[in-house]
Amino acid sequence: MLEQTRPTGHGRARGLVSSRTSGSRVDARTYAPSPDLAHVVAALWMSRWDLRGQAPHVVELLSDPSVNVAFEAGRGRVVGVHTTLWRRELSGASLVRAVKLRPGAARAVLGAPAHRFTDRSTPAGRVLGRGVQAAARAILAPSRDDDGLEALQDLLRARVPAVLDAKASLAVALVDEVASSPELTSVAGLAKRAGLSTRPLERLFRDEVGASPKWVIRRARLQEAALSLERGDRGSLAELAARLGYADHAHLTRDFKAATGKSPSAFTRSVR
Repeated sequence: MLEQTRPTGHGRARGLVSSRTSGSRVDARTYAPSPDLAHVVAALWMSRWDLRGQAPHVVELLSDPSVNVAFEAGRGRVVGVHTTLWRRELSGASLVRAVKLRPGAARAVLGAPAHRFTDRSTPAGRVLGRGVQAAARAILAPSRDDDGLEALQDLLRARVPAVLDAKASLAVALVDEVASSPELTSVAGLAKRAGLSTRPLERLFRDEVGASPKWVIRRARLQEAALSLERGDRGSLAELAARLGYADHAHLTRDFKAATGKSPSAFTRSVR
């Protein structure tokens, strides 16, 4: 399953309309954040399942460069940028309510360089301090997702700056630039747009994003490739590779298989 977050709601979490529902076995929805948190929050999301007496459900995500703060089973965790294919087997019954931070905003929200969380899950209490246990109860106890997600936003409001500092603002803008510019395929090209040399750009991404600019660019292009294959867009793999800035389709195939564990053709068969 690919991560495709497109929040569509307005205002606070209360009364928002979900932008997607995953299906009958696992209910997953994303919501737009309150306007006062939109500068640091990409989306609020929930996932609920009851698979008791059923086969487990495997979730695989080609994740983007976001840090998530998730609450489940009475506790919270900070889940850093995952640089490999993210995989989890769901079984039993559970509920997750979480926030997906904007790529580049993690340090500003969590008070630590983003690379400290990369490829790991850290207990939220170690990062957010006292009050997390009470916050977890407020987030998970309500029967309505709107109420639980509003409690999560309240937790963030206590620590989120009204305005991002210069480094975080630049990092957020640059990751947005990568996501919206398919023609941007090199670190040198991104450094030129940022007005930085390569080394300062790499330090900026390490501290603010938690992944290198090369990884962010490549992951964005691979997500585009996966979505194109999933949609069944017409055109050859060679044409897709050229559009995404790859030298040839063999290079795209190697990168795609390294990231997803499947060749483009095998991936296409699995999603069809």
